[in-house]
Amino acid sequence: MSFKRKGLKWGVIISMLGAILLLHYLTYFIHGNMRYEHAVHRMLFYLPLVLGSVWFGLKGALSVSAAVILCNLPYAIISWQGLTPEDFDILLQAVLLVMVGILLGFLVERERAKHKALIQAESLASVGRAVSEIAHDIKTPLMAIGGFTTQVLRCLSPDDPKYGKLEIAVKQTARLEAMVRELLDFGKPLELNRCKVDLNELSREALALYRPLAKQKQVNLKTDLYPSAPELMLDRQRILKVLVNLITNAVQVSPEGQGVCVRTRSDNGAVYLEVSDRGSGIKQKDKRMVFQPFFSTKEDGIGLGLAISKKIVETHGGTIDFYRNTPKGTTFTIRFEL
Repeated sequence: MSFKRKGLKWGVIISMLGAILLLHYLTYFIHGNMRYEHAVHRMLFYLPLVLGSVWFGLKGALSVSAAVILCNLPYAIISWQGLTPEDFDILLQAVLLVMVGILLGFLVERERAKHKALIQAESLASVGRAVSEIAHDIKTPLMAIGGFTTQVLRCLSPDDPKYGKLEIAVKQTARLEAMVRELLDFGKPLELNRCKVDLNELSREALALYRPLAKQKQVNLKTDLYPSAPELMLDRQRILKVLVNLITNAVQVSPEGQGVCVRTRSDNGAVYLEVSDRGSGIKQKDKRMVFQPFFSTKEDGIGLGLAISKKIVETHGGTIDFYRNTPKGTTFTIRFEL
C-alpha cells in the first residue's frame, strides 16, 4: 500500500470519527443527555472500526478502538452517575467495541496470510511447471553427452593429453545432471511413501554418508540424540535427503576444526530434528530469501536445495526454520507434530 493511499484511508477514518464525535458532543451540550440519540451515536463508531480493520488489520482495529474510547472518555466522566445501569451499559459497549475490533483485525490478518500463501503457492507451482518442462528437455541430450564422453574417456590412456580435458567434461556433465535432477524434484508434485521412521537412526545414517567429506574438510560431526525419540510416519528417503542436504550445507560453511551437530529432541507434543554449524551465519539481508527457489550464496549452487527441503517437510505436515547460534553459526530446525 502506497504512503499516499494509506494516508487517504486514515483521513477517511479520522473524518468519520470526527463527524460522529461532533454529533455526539453537540447533542449533549445543546440538548442534554439524550439517551436514545447517544446510543445510536455509539453504534455509529463501529463504521470506522470496520474500515480500520479491513484496511489495516489488527493494528488498525486496535488504533480505532483506542481512539474511540479516549475520545468518549470525557463524555463518560461528565455523564457518570455512580455505575447506574446506563453507566454499566456504556462500559459494556466499550469492552464490546474492543473485542469486536480485535476479532475483526485477527480475521482480516488471517485471511491476508491465507491469500498471500495461496498466491505464493500458485507462483511456485507455475515456476515448478516451467522448470520441469525445461529440465525434461535438457535431460535426454545431457545423458547422451555424459554417456558418450564417458565411453571415449575409458578408451584413452591417462597419459593421453586429451584425457584431462575429457575428465573435466565428464565431471561437469555429471554436475549438470545433478542440477537437472534437482530441477525435476522441485517441479513435480511429491508422492510420499510413509513408513515408521526412527529419527535417531536416520541421523546416524546421514552422518555416516557424510563422514568421509567431513573428515577431508577437517570438520567434526557430532550427535545429540534424544534417547526415547518416538517413531514417526515419514517418507524415509525424502527426509534422509533433507537431512543430508542440511548436513552438506553445514559442513561446507564450517571452518576447519569446528563441529556440525545433528540433534533430536521432543517437546510440547512435537519432535524436532536440528542441524547446527559454526559458520559465519546467514546475513540479515538474506534471511527472507533462504528458502526461496533459485537463491544461493554459493558460486556453483542453483539454489534449490533448501527450497526442495522445505517442500518435502511441509508436504509431511511439518515446518522448517532456522535461527542464529551463539556466538556464531546457524541451526536449522525441522518440527513434526506427534
